[in-house]
This record gives sequence, structure tokens and C-alpha cells, in this order.
Amino acid sequence: MRAIVIGGTKSGVGKTTVALCIASALKRRGFRVQPFKVGPDFIDPTHYSFCGYAVNLDAFMMGETGVLRSFTKWMKDKDFGIVEGVMGLFDGYRFTYHSSTAHVAKILGIPVILVMDVKGVSLSALAIFEGFRNFDRDVNLVGVIFNGCSERQYDKLRRIFGDRYRVFGYIPKSEELKIESRHLGLILGYEAKKNWKTFAEFGERYLDIDGIVDLAEVRRAENFSTEKEDDLGKDVGKRIQIGVPFDNAFAFYYRDNLEILKDFADLVFFSPLKGEWVECDAYYIGGGYPELYPELKRFGKFMRKEAENCKPVYAECGGMMFLSRCIDVEGKKIKMAGILDIDIVFTRKLQALGYVRGKVVKENPFFAGSFRGHEFHYSYAIADDDVKFAFKTDGKGIRDGFDGAIVYNTLAGYSHIHFYSTKIKFKIYK
Repeated sequence: MRAIVIGGTKSGVGKTTVALCIASALKRRGFRVQPFKVGPDFIDPTHYSFCGYAVNLDAFMMGETGVLRSFTKWMKDKDFGIVEGVMGLFDGYRFTYHSSTAHVAKILGIPVILVMDVKGVSLSALAIFEGFRNFDRDVNLVGVIFNGCSERQYDKLRRIFGDRYRVFGYIPKSEELKIESRHLGLILGYEAKKNWKTFAEFGERYLDIDGIVDLAEVRRAENFSTEKEDDLGKDVGKRIQIGVPFDNAFAFYYRDNLEILKDFADLVFFSPLKGEWVECDAYYIGGGYPELYPELKRFGKFMRKEAENCKPVYAECGGMMFLSRCIDVEGKKIKMAGILDIDIVFTRKLQALGYVRGKVVKENPFFAGSFRGHEFHYSYAIADDDVKFAFKTDGKGIRDGFDGAIVYNTLAGYSHIHFYSTKIKFKIYK
């Protein structure tokens, strides 16, 4: 089993671009590549669809055991794992090391290559690298890749680094590799419509792919059991069908969450933007961008009927917004499904970003006990006074830390919950 972590000095240095170049080059060489993404990010994983989407590894939400279990499971029958980091190498939960890229690298025993944006620096690049290397010598920082520099600058930097530290190449600035952004980060992979072979060509031309393969290793996960722990305990009846809308409007799902549901349910994926929806026993509506697609109106009517018939519906963030009465975008009100007595106001200012801890305070068809998750949204909710909530969290939630609005058998909130962190009920009987 071989794997490498692609870390960075900070956000925006090009970790995604570098990781895509390496993964694409390896795929072209015939490697079976499994991509991973440190942290709760839903968007970056979609850019790896050419080799199977990235799986999130998050020590806060999953625990160290969960990280090991997930990594080992997804690496089965794969040749090479590439783990894209998050933020700066040591940036973790609430200004600590916990759940950082370095933390995940140490959990798995995988070497790290540091990506540096070297615009405007020369000898300082060496000082920065040595600072990262010496900050925690237990992190196996094996070398560096420079992003966004010219061949001339690269030659100078390579001489500066000399034989002391391994330089695995550089990626020049190129419009061919540029990925556009919107308010939540990069646009989705299938919106970008980039050809993975272009990334492969850049990887082969500018990076030392052979050197990366030679140094890649996994020290801790190879003999780890992938058996699930009892604390995932599903309390379910007969096998059911769960409908999962999946397209540009609803694309934010943790792959491990979907795999856990597959243990006791048949997942039926469909695209509301294509006019598709299927009657199922229950529904799981992930996050996304419902405010961008007024054509979801017909799907909203379908879901309202299903909810009023007491079909179990669980929705997160963008999914919750879709179930609201309307979304106000700069004064323009876009009608939504109208299942929840909640209005959403979209803003240009970030309203919530960060991990959440929560507990279930009201009976619901889906979860029991406590959970961990993540919030990231540029909107806020205005809930009627009589709205009931199933969760209390240390985040913002829908109102004053209360989240998980519940009506009929519908549960919806801002929190993206990782199912490794909670007890899943899905107590639904056919």
C-alpha cells in the first residue's frame, strides 16, 4: 500500500491543483488511485471524479479510529492513495493541531509533501520550509513542490534547497489548470469540466512522479481492521429504499455516510435538475446550491407531498434551505418546497464556518445521542416561533444553537453530520 499527503503552507497555495496533477499522472500510468480529502470539504472531492471522488478524512468528526478504518476500507484493491490536505499543514480544530493535515498524516503514518506558493520569495522559501519541518519532527515531511512559479525561478529555488531537502518539481501558472470559485469555494468538479489528461500532462512534465512513488508509504493503516464499531448501531427494520437527489443542486454528501446507509438500504440516486424523482421509503437531501436553480419548483411540490404523507426526510444545509418556504437572495424571493416554517436570507457575509458538537434533544426518525459535524453557510434562517428542534449544538444552527427543525417525519438543519460520530436509527418499516 502506497500513499502520500499533499499539504500546504496555507489555504490557496495550490494543493488541489498539485494533487490533481499527481493523481492524473498516476492514473495515466495505470495505477488504481484512491483520492482522499482532509477535513469536511465537499467541493474539492468532486474534482477527483476521474478516479472515483475523494473520501473525507476528518479526525474531529470521525475520530482517529474512524480515519484509520475509512482509509483502510477505501484503499482495498487500490495501488496508491493521495491525501489532499486542508488549510495550512498544522491548522486544526480551534487553533490547535487536532484534525489538521499533519494530525491525519501521523494517524496513518504517511509522508507529506509541502506545496508552497513562492511568489515574491527566494531564500525565504527555504526558511519557511525549515520552519514547517522543525515544528513537529514526528511529521514525515519529505520534500516540497513549488506552485505558480516560472522555470527561471524554479531553477533558483532548486539551487537554494540544494541537496538538503527533496524538491519534487513545480507547477507553472496556467489557465488550463485554473478552477473558478464561488462563495463556498471552488466550483464543483463536474461544473469545471476539466480534462484529467491535461493535469496528467502537467504532472508528468513538471513533477518528479517517479520520486513521489518511491517515497510513498503507509506505516499504520495496512493491518487495521475495517470492521465497524458497535457505536454505529443502526436500529432498523426491513431493508428500505432511500432516495438521494444528486446533481449540481444537491452534491454535498460524505461518501462514508452513503456507504453506511447502504448497509441497510438501497440508495436510489436521481437528478431533480433533469426532472427525475422517485418515490422511496425515505429521502436524504444533501447540501448544495438550491438558490441557483428556480427550476427545482416541481421537485419541491413532490417533496412536500411526500413529507405531508409522513415519509421520513432528512436534509442538511442546502437541503434544509430547499425545504424552507423561500430563499431571499438580495431582495428576490425564490419559492422553495414550503415544508418547514422557515425563511432563508442569503447574504454576502459568511454566517457560520466550523465544526459543531451536538446532541439530540427531541425524538426523531434518524438519530439518537450525540453527534459531530460541520457548518458552512452564507445564509441565516428566520424560523417561526412554534418551530420545534431536534438538536442542540455549540454552533450557530437555525436559531441560537438549536438545529434540526422537525415537522411530520422531516428533519432538517444547517449541520452536516458525519455518521461515524453518531447512532443512526432510520427506524423505518415498510
